[in-house]
Amino acid sequence: MRRVGWSSVVACSFACACSSTGTERSAPGPAAGRGAGGQSGQAPSASGGDAGQLDAGRGRAGQTGAGRGGAHDGSAGHAAAAGASGAQAGQSGTSCKRGVAANVAPGPAFSSGIAWWYNWSLKGSGSVEFVPMVWGKDSVTGTIPAGVEYLLTFNEPNFHTQSNLSAAAAAELWPTLEQKAKAAGIPLVSPGMNFCGPAADCNGTDPYQYLKDFFAACATCEVDYVAVHWYNCDLPSLKDYLEPGGNLEGFEQFGKPIWLTEFSCDGSASSADQEAYMRAAVPYLEGNPDVFRYSWFSADPIPKAELIADDGSPTALGQVYLGLPGACH
Repeated sequence: MRRVGWSSVVACSFACACSSTGTERSAPGPAAGRGAGGQSGQAPSASGGDAGQLDAGRGRAGQTGAGRGGAHDGSAGHAAAAGASGAQAGQSGTSCKRGVAANVAPGPAFSSGIAWWYNWSLKGSGSVEFVPMVWGKDSVTGTIPAGVEYLLTFNEPNFHTQSNLSAAAAAELWPTLEQKAKAAGIPLVSPGMNFCGPAADCNGTDPYQYLKDFFAACATCEVDYVAVHWYNCDLPSLKDYLEPGGNLEGFEQFGKPIWLTEFSCDGSASSADQEAYMRAAVPYLEGNPDVFRYSWFSADPIPKAELIADDGSPTALGQVYLGLPGACH
């Protein structure tokens, strides 16, 4: 995979002090695999300082969604599969949520501890369920692998350095993804969102507003789940990011099960910090019925967060992840 260096996010357009280091890699092309994800444009910790109160308005998805995991307009096709998955999401502990976001395929040791993994591309292997991703515009025409159960979509489209799509552009491409998903009989996961900054490098800095604009531009779009990324290293800010009623709006407002497809501490954190955050966050994610799936970020830009060694075996942190309550034993 092509590696890129770190880039600092130095400003935000919303009322906060964003501090993060970018770990995103460019997408080399459809189905070719993206490098490390996330980490760019994290919002402030809700537990430290005044994050600012963002607009608490609700997006269309939160008003018209057909229940947990249901299709946006309840039409046939992948709606049935999504509805079944959504029923599981509403019952904490009844299905395995745990996964890994990585460039290295998890080896056999992971098959008894996680349910799924992805690598920011349409192709993958390994001993556990692989979830493909349509990373950006160039991979919309790619082939969806046979036998997959879900389809992830556009990676951080509000970032110019990522899939770089305005909400209107993403909405324009969405019907093609719907056709592919219906043909495969699988549900669709929304664009994977994160805070972005500085504003000049973004198609909007606020991930909540981006999704509202996306649904407004695509009034009949079917979206079964919402995908998000988060890199603050504390549990209170993770809760604030997902749940409404705090300093941030919360993604639960959209009324759809959530996939937290990238999370860990950032690159400045020690190995001990990574483990402490993991031990705090995972029980919360397991117990939150609005979180359908989650995947720890395991890739080179944050080496102390890696779970998978080059040979596919678990690292020391990987062993911790596999052993925490709720693992897929």
